[in-house]
Amino acid sequence: MELWKFLTEPSPELFFSRNDESDPRMGDLVLHKRKNLSDDVRVGIIGVPDDTGVKRNLGRPGAKDAPDEIRKAFYKLTPFSLSKGRPLAAEKKQISDLSIVDFGNVKTGASLEQTHERLEAAVSELLSRSIFPIVLGGGHDIAYPVFAALSRTTKSAPTGSSTSVINIDAHLDVRRPNPRRNSGTSFRQMLDHPHRPLMPMHLVEIGIQPFVNAREHYHWLLEKGATIFSLQEMKKEGIVKILDLAYEIAANSTDALYMSFDMDAVRSADAPGVSAPNPSGLSPEEIFLAAEFAGRRHKTKVVDIVEVNPRHDADGRTCRLAALAIMHVLLGFTNR
Repeated sequence: MELWKFLTEPSPELFFSRNDESDPRMGDLVLHKRKNLSDDVRVGIIGVPDDTGVKRNLGRPGAKDAPDEIRKAFYKLTPFSLSKGRPLAAEKKQISDLSIVDFGNVKTGASLEQTHERLEAAVSELLSRSIFPIVLGGGHDIAYPVFAALSRTTKSAPTGSSTSVINIDAHLDVRRPNPRRNSGTSFRQMLDHPHRPLMPMHLVEIGIQPFVNAREHYHWLLEKGATIFSLQEMKKEGIVKILDLAYEIAANSTDALYMSFDMDAVRSADAPGVSAPNPSGLSPEEIFLAAEFAGRRHKTKVVDIVEVNPRHDADGRTCRLAALAIMHVLLGFTNR
C-alpha cells in the first residue's frame, strides 16, 4: 500500500499475549506485520503521536504519547463482550468476520501541517479501500485532516458535501486559526474548507460544557446552522435519545459520517489524563454507548479518539477508558 511511506509499524512489544488459546487477547488477534496483511481488511488503526496542536492552543502537552499507551491497554483486553449480539470473537483466534490491522503511527513531519498532510493521505488510502479507520490522537487538530480525507473520498451530493460530523466534546473547537491551526480550530476549518466544506446543518456537537467556551464561538456556530447539545441537555434527555437526534440531523441526506471523541468530554474522575480536564462530563457508560452507536451505524466511515494525555493520567485510567471505547466501536461495527 502507498500509505506505508507515511507510517511506522507498531512495535511488536505492544501486542500482549498470554500464549493461551483459551484466553485470547486483542494482542493475539489484531494483525500488525505487513507480510501478514490480507485483502479483506475491514478495520485499520492509525496513531498520530503529535501534540503540537495542543501546545499551539495553550493546552498541556503529553498527548503525543497517547497512541502507544492506548494500544498497551487495548491489546490486553479480551474480545469477549458479554453482549447478546454478534460476538467479536466467534472462535479461538478469530474476530468474527473482521480483519483488523494496526497500521502503526503517522510519521510526524517538520511541522504540524506536514503531519496533517501525511495523516490525510493515510486515511484517504484506507477509505478508498473500504477500510474503516480508527484514528488515535494526539490532539483534536487531527480532526481536520481526517475530515478532509473523508470528504475527498466521498462523492459529493448535488446540494454540496455528502459528509457529516458528530463531535462529542466539552469544547466547540471553532477558534479561528491565528494565524496557524491548532487543537481548537478543527471544526471551523471543516466549515471553511476551500473545496469541500462541511455544511453547517451536517455538524452536531454533543456534551458541550458551560464556562469553557466563548460566547462568540457558540453564537457563531448556531448562526451558521449547526446543532449544539449541551452536557445539561444530554443528561436531561439521555445519551441514547441525543445520539438518535444527532444522527437524524447530521446524517440526513449524507452518505458518510465522521464521529469524533474528545476524551475531555468525560468527567475527570474517570478521565484525569486528558489535555483539558473537567470535573463534570460524560460517564464511562455514556461514552461506551456513544462508541458502540458510532460503530453500529452504516454511515459511520471513520472514528477518532483524541486528547488522551498519559503524562497526566492516574494509573492508566484514561488510556484504559479509551481502549474500552475502541472495543465498543468494534462491537458496534461487528453488529451492523
